[in-house]
Amino acid sequence: MPPRGTGFAFAFAVFIRIAQFAYSWGVTTVNQRLVAEFTAMVAAQAPLIIEGTAPLAEGPLCVYWQHSKTLWPRRRRELEELCSQPDSTAPFDRVPRMVAIASDLLVGELLTRVAGAVLTACDRRQRLKRGEPIARNVLAVHQQCRASVLKILLHSTSLPADQLAELDRLRRRVERWVDVLLGPLIAHYGNELSDFAFDPRRALDFGEEQSQARFQSTSQPRWSFLLAGLRSAFPNGSTTVSSNDPTMPILRSVMALFPENVFQAEGPIQSLRQSRIVRSSEQSEGPLELSDQSLQRLRHDLASSHRRAPPPSSEQWMHE
Repeated sequence: MPPRGTGFAFAFAVFIRIAQFAYSWGVTTVNQRLVAEFTAMVAAQAPLIIEGTAPLAEGPLCVYWQHSKTLWPRRRRELEELCSQPDSTAPFDRVPRMVAIASDLLVGELLTRVAGAVLTACDRRQRLKRGEPIARNVLAVHQQCRASVLKILLHSTSLPADQLAELDRLRRRVERWVDVLLGPLIAHYGNELSDFAFDPRRALDFGEEQSQARFQSTSQPRWSFLLAGLRSAFPNGSTTVSSNDPTMPILRSVMALFPENVFQAEGPIQSLRQSRIVRSSEQSEGPLELSDQSLQRLRHDLASSHRRAPPPSSEQWMHE
């Protein structure tokens, strides 16, 4: 897990970008890096959802499910229709459209799997069946889309070899990054979440390694290195879409799952420790009184708010 004492500064920046893209009028941009950064933010701040006291809100869950089960199958059908067209009647832009759709399906699975693991962990912790059925249903839908992309990689004659190779590299990057982001969640909340990883053993190994690094006093900026690698693996794209782009409700619905009280007055997301203190004060009958030990921990948390964790042991998880 990233250092819990930090506010995870980039989370606010990603939130602002999502809000700007989702609510602005005119032309907006959605690209692979945006989805990857947003997914990393969800993974890093997952305890704020999982350890919340209230059940998951039904509204955002319904929006997430409805738009996911509509958007991804529709994109899959578009991809299969383009692939099935004879070369003589195929549109002139078939190749770039096929690559773009296949890329969207692959990168979209980042959020599907990470968000699914978060919803499942929250349900298991609260002993409810609210988010997990939706998470597993959306995962099943996305696995069908992934199967269509894999079929193209194996058998398609419509795409040039270099485009097929690039799609395959993207597939492998997505698989590794899903395991990188899910690893700490699996290590902390249980192997029940391993269904959302591509390689559960690899994800658990990474999660355990990162959990151990949290207790090293001379830690290096591990999470910052992970973010740098993620941004390198998923560079900015140039695709422009309208403000009514159908992927925006999915991102907004996941953001809406965060409890309202985890956002500070200035906008940034609170640290997990801050959130726990707020929940404790809301649940207590009298005024909040912190013990000397709690005060010491809080001071240590605030003093270490600018510390970072050590770099990953292997760069191959961040780069192709």
